[in-house]
Amino acid sequence: MSTIKKVLLIGQNGQVTTYLQSAFKGDETLKGLELYVAGRDVLDLADVAGIETVLEDISADMIINPAAYTAVDLAEQEADAAFTINRDAVAAIAAYCAKTNTPLIHFSTDYVFAGDANEAYLESDETIPNGIYGQSKLEGENAILASGAPAIILRTAWVYSNHGKNFYKTMLSLAASRDQLSVVGDQVGAPTYAGSIADATKQLVALIFEQGSISAGQSGVYHFSCQGQTSWAEFAKAIFVENEITDIKVNSIRTEEYPTPAKRPAFSVLNGEKLKQTFDISLPHWGTALAHCAAEIKVR
Repeated sequence: MSTIKKVLLIGQNGQVTTYLQSAFKGDETLKGLELYVAGRDVLDLADVAGIETVLEDISADMIINPAAYTAVDLAEQEADAAFTINRDAVAAIAAYCAKTNTPLIHFSTDYVFAGDANEAYLESDETIPNGIYGQSKLEGENAILASGAPAIILRTAWVYSNHGKNFYKTMLSLAASRDQLSVVGDQVGAPTYAGSIADATKQLVALIFEQGSISAGQSGVYHFSCQGQTSWAEFAKAIFVENEITDIKVNSIRTEEYPTPAKRPAFSVLNGEKLKQTFDISLPHWGTALAHCAAEIKVR
């Protein structure tokens, strides 16, 4: 376990990076590991030409990259920015990892799929993004796979938490001033708590830490979201139940009644069996994770 001494976490204030920083503090399974957090002031993914130099200076033994351009609708107008951060910067990171044999854990998205399936997506299913965001993330994945770097790509979906901007916090905020809400009910997925992502990532890091690297047979794409499935409207109802909010009504509406610049996948459920079989790691059911998220505020 002594081969990995420094883990570089790219990004500082995002949902996943925030929970990863908390999860890594004082964990005995990661004793002897230094988590080096690089915000934009240290590693600017928009400055692709400078990435290799920064990575060389940090000289990490493992790199975790949850950072991304995630403004799904704005990406339709800012395609260059989306591709720079989600593809070109990722390609530069992967090239460095391939050259130095540095293990890489990279986060991706359900948006690489068309969203027209009727059963949980497998990693091997055809990828057909609906918009710029999904396409840019898919090309980032492909850049990693083409680089030959020892890398694990984790596709997640419907990420929420008590930090940053997300559906969970939006629902709680709106509930404070309204007695009813209209929420899309014909898009189905598995809400995934950032705290669950952090805990499972920590397990994965510990495993790689023990092995010393990522084996060739382990490199590749994995689905990394909570289990089960629900709609946005039903998720909203569950959020209010968990937070003991009883004076609000949720009206289920169709996607066409809530138009957005970028098309959302109608079905975003990801099959996590490959992750379970390969690493014996799985995320909890979305309902269990939601209870943990709600409890997090109550104990503060």
